[in-house]
Amino acid sequence: MNKKRVNELIVPAKKALLETGIVKDGKIEKTFRGQISSFGAAVVMGSLPAAVAFFIEKGGASVERQKLIQAIYYCITGKLVASDKLEDILDYVCDNNTYETREKFTDASIALKLAMNFFDMGGDDD
Repeated sequence: MNKKRVNELIVPAKKALLETGIVKDGKIEKTFRGQISSFGAAVVMGSLPAAVAFFIEKGGASVERQKLIQAIYYCITGKLVASDKLEDILDYVCDNNTYETREKFTDASIALKLAMNFFDMGGDDD
């Protein structure tokens, strides 16, 4: 983890949460916090391409966890990838599967988790 990069990514992470639709009416579902933590664990325990591949598929998740991958990519590149083009992010990760890419994705996921504190996390019971 690069603390300086995490700090620099907090503001872009806040914007990414808004741009991807993770924030709705000023609130974030609590489960997104758990999902972003799961992403970090998946990267550490497995590999970045495997974690991204898992997260771009909705599966049985209670939230749209693929939005977290969109948000992470937005933090790193400043580009918002459409929901139907998430394979492009996986292609990017597979083509650039380096220590530096892994660190960037990890730092962006930490910044996203920290940026979630800007919003109300009590949005489960609406």
